[in-house]
This record gives sequence, structure tokens and C-alpha cells, in this order.
Amino acid sequence: MVCKFVFNLMIAALLFLSCKDIPRDNLLDPGNPNSYRQSVVLLEAFVNTANPYPYNQMALAALDSIKNQYQDQVVIVEYHRSAPDYQDSLDSPVFENLYQKYVGAFSPSQKGVPDIFINGTGSRVQGASSTQNVFHRLNPLLSDLVVERNYFTLEPGEIKWDGSKLNATCLIARLGDQPAEDLLLKMVPLRQINSASLKRVALDLKKSVSIAQLEAGEISTQKFGDIALDEKPDALVFYLSSDDELTVYQAIRVDL
Repeated sequence: MVCKFVFNLMIAALLFLSCKDIPRDNLLDPGNPNSYRQSVVLLEAFVNTANPYPYNQMALAALDSIKNQYQDQVVIVEYHRSAPDYQDSLDSPVFENLYQKYVGAFSPSQKGVPDIFINGTGSRVQGASSTQNVFHRLNPLLSDLVVERNYFTLEPGEIKWDGSKLNATCLIARLGDQPAEDLLLKMVPLRQINSASLKRVALDLKKSVSIAQLEAGEISTQKFGDIALDEKPDALVFYLSSDDELTVYQAIRVDL
């Protein structure tokens, strides 16, 4: 909460004061060329919980353990997809399209759930023989990523729910002293359906327009409007990716 408060003050200062009025020694300040922030790693798990075999549940339980260990250093999204013999009622064509894109980045492009992607196609853990097996495969991949400096900050803006539609805003700040090109911001509403395994279920996946360039120190505001949902989500995940969607740079979760 302290970092969020500091960032909000920083944004207000950048919007309403001139550059000469702002101290530039804050490492979270986009106007500081030496600025950076902690990396938050995105884990996207593609699962099918209609399958009677326990492999998907093993993977989801391993993600619970990962969350317990890394806390706010990771954000987890659970996408459901159907298989020919097991129709998952929580699936969506938009999730399947993303899965096909991710799988296509690997050679050979083998499909099958559970399938967990780390920061897009940065790393991948597919299949499960036990909860412990999935955890021990994920853990060394994450331990290196969470200590990396990150040169993007994401901060939620106004979020409104009117009983049937969601409107949300997210600010992106480019830190450091280098510009960034060809970016895309995504938003995923999440809902906890039960406390056993369906804890971070994606309800939808929305994309911003492509962001051609962010200069060092620049702040961009992205809006997601009039998203129809059957029920209010429990949380929103915002994540910044490359325009081709294969690389994820930074993520945040906002509980509602």
C-alpha cells in the first residue's frame, strides 16, 4: 500500500507540476533516468478441470504453493480450455486463441493441459506427475525472474462496476532511460469460484490498442470500457506484453 500511495503521488506530481519542481531521486519516478521497479512475474495456467484425472488439480495446487512462497512477486491467471472428450464450461475462444499463439512459439508445438507459461513464452512447464513435481519445476525459473529489475510500472486508475458492465483504466510508466516499442496492455477479470481449485478463474481477456512507443519517463493511460460480465469479478489482472503477445514485461493484480 505504501508503494501504491507513493506512485499515486508521483503521478499527480508529473501531471500537475513542471519537471524542475519534482525531485528526481525516487527510483519509482519515471522522470528519474535511473528508475526501476520490482518485477512481478505472470504465470498463465491453461487447465481443464472437467477432466476426471487429477493432473490439472495437481498443477493448480502447485500454483497455490508458488503463491504462498512468492506472494506479490507473482500474479497467477487460470485459463480454462476444452478437450475433445472433456468440455470445460469455463472455456472461451479468446483463451484458446492465446493458447494456440503461445504453443506455436515452441518447436515442437505440443498441446496438452495442464500447461503453465511464465511471462508469456519465456518459460513453460507442461504436464504434472504430482503437485511437488510441478512446484519444483516452476520454482527455479521464478527465483531468477523475481529479482530482476523492471523498467515498467503499472498502476490501476478508475475502476467501475455498474452491475453488468465493467470499466477500468490502467496507467503505464516507462522507467529508466530507454524508450520501449510495440507494446500491448491486457486486462483479465478473475473470479474465485471455489476455494478448492478454482481460485483464479479468468472470465475474459481484453486488449488495448497497440502502443507504438513509450519514451523514457512517459506515462500512457489505457482504458477498457463497457465489458459485459454476468457477475462482478473478484480481481483484475493487468499485464504489459509485446505487441505479438509472446513476451510479458510486467503485471499487477487489483482486488476489487
